[in-house]
Amino acid sequence: MSKSSSARIMKTSCALGTVLLLSAALASGCGTAKDPGNAATTVLQPLSGSSPQAELFPRTIDMEGQAIMIPSKPQRIAALSLDAAEAALELVDPGRMAVVPKSIGDPSLAYRTAEGAQVPGKIAGATSLDPEQILAYQADLLLMTKLHDKEREANELLLKSGIPIISLESWSTLHAVMNNIGVIGKSLGEDDKAKSITDEMRRKQDQVTKAVEGAVKPTVLVISPLGPGTGPYLIGPSNISYDLVRLAGGNHAADSLGLKRTTKATMEQIIKADPDYLLLVEWQEGKLGDIEEMLQTPGWSTLQAVQHDRVLRMPARKLLNPNRYNADTLQEIAKRLHPDKF
Repeated sequence: MSKSSSARIMKTSCALGTVLLLSAALASGCGTAKDPGNAATTVLQPLSGSSPQAELFPRTIDMEGQAIMIPSKPQRIAALSLDAAEAALELVDPGRMAVVPKSIGDPSLAYRTAEGAQVPGKIAGATSLDPEQILAYQADLLLMTKLHDKEREANELLLKSGIPIISLESWSTLHAVMNNIGVIGKSLGEDDKAKSITDEMRRKQDQVTKAVEGAVKPTVLVISPLGPGTGPYLIGPSNISYDLVRLAGGNHAADSLGLKRTTKATMEQIIKADPDYLLLVEWQEGKLGDIEEMLQTPGWSTLQAVQHDRVLRMPARKLLNPNRYNADTLQEIAKRLHPDKF
């Protein structure tokens, strides 16, 4: 590592040490970061060769009116949120990634599990981000989504580090997913790859839009745990699944129930909605987990979706988590809601 790089890292650690009121050892040493596993001793070398897009650096990314300057094509990328990690691994070799969330290894939640396994650094992610730990990976670009309070807090602190950070606000619509993939592509110097992905997604969306135009819209209710042991929830309009149901030619039952956000599920609410279709989300593929108990209640068998075999099961990676394959999920839902249109 060069003297200038060492000085920059030590300066950054000092700055965040003051903000975070870190331990006395860190504050006095201003160069010893918490060991995040093997990451502190693993140095990734820049990939050999260069692409034409490497010449586009330094470049500036406009993030909601804030200019984020990226001095050179990133070679040590820290993706701190699962959605950002999935998008980045669609665009770059795992060798350019310094750290990703541990959830990338769960095939029920993520698609790029094989690529994620090759990334040396893993963090808990979302609800437990530790800025000190993140700095220890010596990343040259940070990618994250400001969805949870912990992510917003970490973002504010990491902004002080001087490392370029792409902070995304929402992935709750297919349009937002495509836009975010484009932004990440630009920040990584992989504009063409990102455009190829989003063009394909738009083609699939356009095909569905044309096919279901003018069709009668059935009601659809999405039920899912929010994690192990949480029990079932009725998924509201802030999740990507809401937009997918709408684009697939359905009416989301959250609207008829007056739900403004995801809420704990009760059998009374489900019976009140009595949707034409039910979408059940699996957090462990092939198993409904916390939803199983609800399926055994007497009221479940009275639902028209159950009686007419219109209950669909999907892993969370398909329906709840934003990624490029949401366009394929859109097609799958549309074909089930409107089989005569395909």
